[in-house]
Amino acid sequence: MDLTISIVSYNSKDLLRECISSIYKYFKSISFEIIVVDNGSKDRTSEMIIKEFPKVKLIRNKANLFFTKANNQALKIARGRYLLILNQDTYFTDNSFKKTIDYMDQNRDVAVCEGLEIYEDGKIVPTGSKFSTPLIDFYELSLFGKKISNKKLIKEYRISNRSRKSVFEVDVACDAFLCVRKEILDKIKGYDETFLLFYTENDLCLRIKKLGFKIIHYGPSKVIHRVSSSTELLGWKKQDIYYRDLLHYYQKNKFSIQGYLLYSLLKAEEIILKILK
Repeated sequence: MDLTISIVSYNSKDLLRECISSIYKYFKSISFEIIVVDNGSKDRTSEMIIKEFPKVKLIRNKANLFFTKANNQALKIARGRYLLILNQDTYFTDNSFKKTIDYMDQNRDVAVCEGLEIYEDGKIVPTGSKFSTPLIDFYELSLFGKKISNKKLIKEYRISNRSRKSVFEVDVACDAFLCVRKEILDKIKGYDETFLLFYTENDLCLRIKKLGFKIIHYGPSKVIHRVSSSTELLGWKKQDIYYRDLLHYYQKNKFSIQGYLLYSLLKAEEIILKILK
């Protein structure tokens, strides 16, 4: 089998229906399976899958296990040569993803490919970047940091000089639409489950690059992405998870002091914002 598509869903039944429908409509000349991990949804997501998509493999979690644990559940039963990690708030409008598989089949040194993500209004999502640092995240996340940010450094980090419709190497690819060789995922035992929602792709890509493989942004393959449909349901908890995952990432990668200082600053700014609101 060419491909296993892993979709983690949380209270996004209607978006998930559109996502799966588009896969069955447009994925041609690809042998694939779909695994949906329902993270304790209360909107009858599982019932919809069973009724409308009987071929889909369904994993029903009683609680929200978040992103990493849920995708690792899918990885354990995946049969495809490649695993496509896909957000439930995406959908396809053509069969361009086949180009990704063809490209990776022809380039054995490439372990990961992200495709082109497009907002519904036609704007391109600027995915793909170099590895983040505490300084970069200070400029991008802190209210104070944004006021004094080094714009040139940010552009270099975001690889702003490259068209997202082209093909180029990156350090970090977005795991809302991410194709990975299953043999490599098996080797590194999937996601680090200490992360819940954020810095998941940073950690995954870093571990894969350490094995000597390339991470590629592959613009010829596209998906429409609404972005953050389920994470927005978390409210302020989303910020708490973000900062927790940030701290873990930097502690894991020898930036403990800088990471903790940034974490403390961001948490202080969060408290001030909550008071002001």
